[in-house]
Amino acid sequence: MNENATEPLVVSVGEFAARLKGVFRHVKAFARIGVSGEISELRPGPYGVAFTLKDANAILRCFAFSKAAAGFPALENGVAITAIGSVEVQEKYGSYQLLVGEVRLTGQGELHQKYLALKQRFRDEGLFEAARKKSVPALPLHVTLISARQGKGAEDFARAMRENVPFVRVTTIETRVQGDGAEIDIAEAIDNAGRTGADLIVLARGGGSYEDLFPFNLEPVVRAIARARVPLMTAIGHTDDHHLADDVADLAFGTPSLAAEAIVKNWTAARERLARAVGKMTREIRAVAAQWLQRAQTAGDGLDRALPRYIDRRRQLVTQKDKALVERSPQRRVGEMRRGFSSATARLEYGIGRVVDARKNEIARRSERLRTVRIVPEKQAALERLVGRLEVQSPEGPLERGYAIVTFNGEPLRDAALVEPGDAVEARLWRGKVAARIERSE
Repeated sequence: MNENATEPLVVSVGEFAARLKGVFRHVKAFARIGVSGEISELRPGPYGVAFTLKDANAILRCFAFSKAAAGFPALENGVAITAIGSVEVQEKYGSYQLLVGEVRLTGQGELHQKYLALKQRFRDEGLFEAARKKSVPALPLHVTLISARQGKGAEDFARAMRENVPFVRVTTIETRVQGDGAEIDIAEAIDNAGRTGADLIVLARGGGSYEDLFPFNLEPVVRAIARARVPLMTAIGHTDDHHLADDVADLAFGTPSLAAEAIVKNWTAARERLARAVGKMTREIRAVAAQWLQRAQTAGDGLDRALPRYIDRRRQLVTQKDKALVERSPQRRVGEMRRGFSSATARLEYGIGRVVDARKNEIARRSERLRTVRIVPEKQAALERLVGRLEVQSPEGPLERGYAIVTFNGEPLRDAALVEPGDAVEARLWRGKVAARIERSE
């Protein structure tokens, strides 16, 4: 050890921070100082506004309380300002920042100028018009997520989807999201996402500096979003960040978590509506079923009471019909007709007998009288002819010669076509009658 070397002053970390804070407080140049630079990472908060001032060589963290910030001009990322304030040491974090009390605009930074020029060109082309934007599905079943490898924003999105809507398929396409040429990779990823068959594309990235997020303002990304055939949703950076990609997208959210929350919220609402609809339908079905059950019970009771009466009435009706059928029975009518035919046949036979007997007696009387009458010889021949003619007209004559009188159903049968094989007929002979059955007719 060098004996002449001065021993260093050894202090605690807290004492070191206090000494440094004292230096800034007592050095007049740091008590009130103006710092020029370009705003980046602008983050309004509940107690004030935080942002970063940067130039090509360094960055400076700045903070202004709400009371002071109320008098500032409108601040945007990329705007060049002079921030006037005091240097403050944060002992707990071992860092320093500029506590800003006044802001003066000095112009626009290079990136912000580029942003404004692109924004004006895209607006003139109508890329931001609502009419050209596609309708985003409220209940997507397949989502393609475009994000950086192992990006926190992508992890938050995927976890929220997995935990709340695991039935929604999430396809991830990894890509660079910052650095030179990142806009080319992002545009290519958007084109590839349109070929995955997804219902919705989500372009996501976690927080970052204004410069880190600037690729989402560049033309390749904006053009790729505009030509996408599948609805596209952006979820880039912090809640208060805004990019040209958001302006041209079909729907934009401040963070990946907010985008996932919106999808989950829609599905949750849909499930609740479905549950209410199912519950309502179940109640209505039960009410209708109870109503019909009551009607069925009432109808059943009525049927139990009405059925015996109905059966009695039908039995009485059947009895009446049976009696009427018996009265109109063909057998009964046939019997009556047979009795009528028998009576008519008897009367016919009796009449024929009387006619035959009367003719016989008449012939006999005439014959007897002729025998007793002296006939002039010349009249004898004429008389014999008359007798012969009379005998021919007598019914007994044909019967005596072997003819017969055939009757069918009590009527003389004159035509063979009136009977068929199997019909019963009756034949009157010279002496007596015979019954016969037709075997054939010609």
